[in-house]
Parts: sequence; structure tokens; C-alpha cells
Amino acid sequence: MHNTQKTEMSGGQAAAAPRSWALDALVSLGSGVVMALAFPPYDWGHLVWVALLPLLSVLWRGRISRKRAFAMGWLYGMGWYCVSFWWIHEVGNTFGIHPALFMAVAFVPLMALYSCLPGVWALLAATCLRPRLEPGPEASDLPAERRKQLWRAWEWADMFSTLRSAVGCGAAWVCIEWLRAHGTLGFSWNSMGMALYDGLSFVQWAEFVGTAALSFIPVFTSVVLWGAFRRTVMVFKGTGIGCRPWDFYGTVVLLFGLFAGGLALSKAYSPLTLLRKEGVLPLPVMAVQLNKDQQEHILEGRQVSQYREYLNATVAAYNSIARETMQRAMKSDEVGLVMQLPVWVVWPESALPFPFYRAESTHELLPDVWNGRSLFGEQGLPLARERVRELGGENFVLFTGVDELLLQPLPDGDGHFPVGMLNSMACITGGQDSVQTVSKQHLMPFGEYLPLVEDIAWLGQLYSEITGTQVGEGIRPGSGTEPLVVPVPGSSEHVGVIPAVCYEDTVGDLLRRFVRPGAQVIVNGSNDAWFRNSSCGVQQARVAAFRCIELRRPMIRAANMGVNCAIAPNGAVMHALLKADGTPHLPGYSYAVLPVDTHGGYTLYALLGDWAVGVCALLVLLLGLSGWWSRRRCKA
Repeated sequence: MHNTQKTEMSGGQAAAAPRSWALDALVSLGSGVVMALAFPPYDWGHLVWVALLPLLSVLWRGRISRKRAFAMGWLYGMGWYCVSFWWIHEVGNTFGIHPALFMAVAFVPLMALYSCLPGVWALLAATCLRPRLEPGPEASDLPAERRKQLWRAWEWADMFSTLRSAVGCGAAWVCIEWLRAHGTLGFSWNSMGMALYDGLSFVQWAEFVGTAALSFIPVFTSVVLWGAFRRTVMVFKGTGIGCRPWDFYGTVVLLFGLFAGGLALSKAYSPLTLLRKEGVLPLPVMAVQLNKDQQEHILEGRQVSQYREYLNATVAAYNSIARETMQRAMKSDEVGLVMQLPVWVVWPESALPFPFYRAESTHELLPDVWNGRSLFGEQGLPLARERVRELGGENFVLFTGVDELLLQPLPDGDGHFPVGMLNSMACITGGQDSVQTVSKQHLMPFGEYLPLVEDIAWLGQLYSEITGTQVGEGIRPGSGTEPLVVPVPGSSEHVGVIPAVCYEDTVGDLLRRFVRPGAQVIVNGSNDAWFRNSSCGVQQARVAAFRCIELRRPMIRAANMGVNCAIAPNGAVMHALLKADGTPHLPGYSYAVLPVDTHGGYTLYALLGDWAVGVCALLVLLLGLSGWWSRRRCKA
């Protein structure tokens, strides 16, 4: 035992000396940058299989201190997140903040905070989850058969050590992805497993384990690949012959099984497959956007002209769909081609330029002459619906983003005063008495609220001075988990709507609570205009696709300056409003016939949520304790 330990230490020290801090830092930072390229707008998803290898080489090339391991993981995170989330700096441009100032006080500190999680992972990988990394046996002077036996024993020991490390590192990465997506960090975008989206095979397993747990696959594979390559090289140097890396072969077989099973799931939930099944309702839907950045919205203020623009754009979209259908019918030999005009229309979060008014005590909508004339007057929705009926369409249902002001009556009973606001989605099926609203629950920290502002007096005072409102008068979170029940015009069917206001389509743990058996659709209205002509919208649409896979529900989403699109239950984009170069920044509409399963049930993720994260946390604890205990015994 003691002799073996001395050999390990001497081999490790020899491998570790000398080490250049600058070179390690550069490699770690570059490793993170390569990982960032696996996500939109670059979307080189194949890099996810190799991007972690340089960081592993830094952590496992001889001994490394805990502080240095954390620093290398932190640099890896900075390279990944600063490149991947560079679009956040556009918020500063929207508010007219100097780029250097915004970078210094907002962007860099936020990325530095996120990067602490990869730092923690690197610390674990370099200590309690580290493979044993023993030097090969000193057997050069022994007979060939004996030398072969010693190396074979070393191979198997190294292989099992690598597998233990692969399981532990994969599980640890799942845990840090979950931590990034919860709490005050609350940012689940571009988790490592999302880079597997291309081909739609591996990502289908999110139905069972959730999106965060998909990160286990590339991390496990990277560790096995690193260990197998190191082992093969060492055996060849020591014996002159190759070895059989059974852990790598087994991983390839496992990946093939996951790929084949995912391919079958992707096909089973594809639009073509579903629409051929009995009990699947074809639901024609459309999302409309004007592509106005936030500065245009601010300059226009509460002008009704914006609402008129949305109405006109909606009618123009119906005309375009009808014209394209007729042209296709004239060119096609298809008999009985049916014109399926949209029966649901979705506008983005920023569409209505005026708020709804709601009584805080009763939560009832208050009568409002201005909104009544604008929305339901002769030149409002009724006129748009009449024009659609002239084309052969139905009395479409409108989903739109809206601000709701919470009001309390004045003490003298003459009027009301505002006490807060809700960021909501409105569903309008008919007249003024048909309005249903559901409010955003997952508010954005520092954007829609300040954490701890109600508990820290000076922070609350600063908030009031900056915003001009008292604490509690700003945006409040909504509540409830009951889906909206919405009719399908032209039929007797009703469909449940899973509401996703703004970036709630990236929050799987929230949307799963709205799942009920039967026909359901996820409806999202977002406003990516805060980030202007950046990759924010493309990334959000990618993240939203994972909600469809997790819940096996289709989605229609309208995102001003983002990606207007319809997404199938297998995560495939059925139609998206994009330019020829793949960027989403243009006005127009997206249209699709969603396959809605009227017998839809619960997925495992919808029932149990992130249960796989709990299993991974337990694995990290057990493997970490075993690694700590083994090192302690060796020192003894």
C-alpha cells in the first residue's frame, strides 16, 4: 500500500512539473469558448462531444491544487457564458447605457457569478471525483508474459476508475445545470444537453429525465473518451501493443441505443405520424409579429396605432395564407384540398399598447371605455374577424400579451388608484365578457423585480427613487396552475392551454404543473425586442423546444423580434418566420397545423419533474464520499 502510494505520488509529481498557470488558464478559457460554439447562433452541436476534453487535461494532468482547479473551471465558464450570452449587452444599448459601463457593472459580474458553478464542478472533478490516474507498472525488466499480466490488471483498474469518475462528473454537471436554472440565478438557457438538439434523437429522453439531466450524456462520454485515450497510449508505450478500451466500446453501444430509441420516439411524436392517428385534432394556428425593437415601443408609448398595426398584419396574414392555399391547389393534383385558416392567433408580449384594469380585491376586470372601444369597437377585433370570415375563416381566438393594472378604490369611492401590475397573457374568444387572463409567475430578477427589495430598507428606498414607485407597486408574480380552457372555432372541441408568458417557455418546472390529461397546447408570447438584432430570440426558441419534448405538447409562440414559430411534440420546428440566412428579425407571421392529441397523458417528467437531478445529487454524494475515504486510507 505505502509503496504503491509513493509510486503514484512520484509519477503524479513528475507529470505535474513544471506547470504553467498561464497555459492552463488559456486552455481552460478556450475549452469554454469551444463549448459556446455548440449553441445558436453558431450551432456546431458536434463540438459538445469534445469541448470538455481540454479542461479535463488541465485538471487531470498531474496534481492540481483546489484553488487552481476552481479557477480553471471558472475560466471555462467565463469562456462559455460570455460568448454564448453576449447578447445580454444589448439591454444596455436599449436603455442608452454606455457599453463599457454596462459591461463593468452588469454583464461581467453576472457571467462571473454563473461561472462559479463550473468552478465548483472542476473542484469536484479534480478531487473526490478524480480518476486514480496511477502510472503504469514498472515491468520493463520482467518476462513478457508477466509484464502482460501486470499491464492487464492495471488496465482493468484504470477502466473502473474512469467509469466511476465518468458517472460522478456527469452527475455533478447535471446538478450545477439545475442550480443555474433555479434560485436567483434562474437561467436555464444553453445547458450542455441542449447542444444534442441536432437530429432530435438524444434529446427525446428529456420526456423521462428532464432537460438538465441530458447533460450527463456528453460529460460521461467526454470522461470515458479522455480516459480511454490516455490508457491506450500508456499501454502502447509500456508493452508495444494496443489495448481494448472496453469502457469506450460500451459507451459507443450505449450511445447507439440512446440514439436508436430517441429516433423511434422522435418519429412517434412527429407531426406526420400524429396527424394520421385517431383522436388527434388538427389545430390551425398563427403567430404575428411587427419586429419593433424596444426603443420603438418606448417612443410610440401608448399609441393605439400599434394595435391597429397588429390587426392589419393579422388580416394580411390571413389573406396570404388563403392565397397560398389556392395557388397550391391550382398546381396540385391533390383532390379535396381543404383551406385550413388559423382558428387561433397569437400576438407577442408587447402587442397591446394599453393596459387592462383589474380590481385587486376581487380580481375582476373593471369596465373600461377606452379598452372597450379599442378592442371591441367597430374598427377593432369585430372588423378583423369579419374580414377573416369573408375569406372563409372562423371567429378566431386571440392570444395577446397585456399589462394588467391592479386597482383599489379611493377612500371616498370616487375612482381608483394603482397598487401594482401583472404581466399577463389575455385570451379573447368573443366580446368583452369573454376575456381570460393568466399572469407571469417566473419574474426576471433585476428586470421585473429586485431580489430582497422588500426585506432590506435601504434597497427598497433606492428602488423607489429609481422607479418612482413604492415597493409592491411594481410587477407582481401571478399564481395558479390551472390551464386555460379555450374553444376551437368551427368545432365543438375545447383545448387546454399551458400558458407561457415571456421567457416562461424556458422554465420546465413551471409549465409541467399545468399539464392535464387530454388535448393541450403550449402558447407563448414573448418580447425579445429588449435584445434587438441579437441571437437571444434564436436561443430562446431552441430552449422552448425542450418544453414540447418534456411534456409532449405542441407549441405556438409569438416573439416580437424573436423567432415566431410552431413546434411539434418531438421538438421539431414545424414553421418559423426566418430570413434566408436563418435570422428571425423581420415582420410577418408563422403558420402551422398543430397535431393535438385529445388523449394526451402525463410524461414522466410532467409527473415527477427533475427526479433525475435528485438521483445525480445522491450519486455525487456517494462517489464523493468514497473518493474521500479512499484518499484518507491511502494517506494512513
